[in-house]
Amino acid sequence: MEQPHNQRLNARLEQSFKEADKAREELTDSMANSVATNCDLLHHGLVSARGLEVTTEMYRHMLGQLLRHPSGEVRAHVLHTFNTSMEQFWPRKQNIHHEPVAKS
Repeated sequence: MEQPHNQRLNARLEQSFKEADKAREELTDSMANSVATNCDLLHHGLVSARGLEVTTEMYRHMLGQLLRHPSGEVRAHVLHTFNTSMEQFWPRKQNIHHEPVAKS
């Protein structure tokens, strides 16, 4: 009699964990979207108020500080994100092999 009860309890616990994981993912996505939207608004506000040159200097300073952060995890994450962004906005050119031009 106890075994079916334990199986139902285990199934309910497993379902609860799945629902909690799903809720956590949805919250994380929602928070990430909110942060991204606020960053866009902040960027446009900074550029409007201070100009692109000053805003670029502020980003350069902030990136330098993050890359010098005492936490290796923070530095690695920032570097990975920076490299991903570089590839998105300035993709590497494919190596094009040119035949040497023969001089006559």
